[in-house]
Amino acid sequence: MNTLLAMHSFCKVMEYSSFAQAARDLNLSSAQVSKHISALEDHLKVRLLNRTTRRVTATEAGQDYYLKCQQILNDIEVLEASVGQHSSQVQGILKVAAPMDFAVMYLMDPIARFQQVYPQVRIELHLSDERISLIDRGMDVAIRIGELADSSLIARRLAETRPSYYASPSYLRQHGTPTTLEEMASHQVMHYLLSSDDKPMLRGPGEERVRPLQPWHLACNNGRALCEAAALGAGIISKPNFLAAPYLRDGRLVELLPQLRRPTLGIYALYLHRALVPGKVTQFVEFLAEHFRDGGSWNRVQNSARD
Repeated sequence: MNTLLAMHSFCKVMEYSSFAQAARDLNLSSAQVSKHISALEDHLKVRLLNRTTRRVTATEAGQDYYLKCQQILNDIEVLEASVGQHSSQVQGILKVAAPMDFAVMYLMDPIARFQQVYPQVRIELHLSDERISLIDRGMDVAIRIGELADSSLIARRLAETRPSYYASPSYLRQHGTPTTLEEMASHQVMHYLLSSDDKPMLRGPGEERVRPLQPWHLACNNGRALCEAAALGAGIISKPNFLAAPYLRDGRLVELLPQLRRPTLGIYALYLHRALVPGKVTQFVEFLAEHFRDGGSWNRVQNSARD
């Protein structure tokens, strides 16, 4: 038995003193309304209505039940309105998962400005270079870079980044500047441990694997640490330009083989696909999209360094 529907049916019959009118109001048949009330009476083990061919009246128990039903249904209506208002308002705790380096370098500014606009939002930021499951970890939004595998999520493209090869001027003065992929194969390299490749790998213009590089000189699971090591002359790295941009701007890293033009990687905001998305989620994603509307400041830095 659908208790809530049965209670609605009973209250409507009491309101109109008519099964037919109650049925029209509920968009049900008279037989369905009668069935709901009979089920309710069986459930309560008490007669609620006296029925004759001409009229419907409440029993003493029915009158008492009607007053309590009205209060319960009114409370439910208020509760639903409250929850609906909460979902449309921009407030509450917003749980965001993001890659560590990207968040530290580029997310803290829009997050701070978002909270100035929406002070009722408390942001819980989870930083990891490993992909976090939104469902398993209870996240509202995830920032992801690269190919998207989970089609059950809604993806909003925010910007793009392009991987390339970099080394420091001091390293290049000591070891020479490679001008082809073949020349780069003999150089000292570093390896990102969370890469899909289990060892350093040269990739061509279409991201195809060209050939393995020398055994890595330094391996790490953090991209900024590898950029810093490269800037200190430790060897060549392959990194997205959002990571390399500050080092390019300061002249601490130089892009190698810029003519390769490796494919760009999308930067996305992901959130769960559901009928009613909370206002805090939609407004945060829109805020990020507006913030990164130029595609990413790191691309301008790289283009400027090439000129």
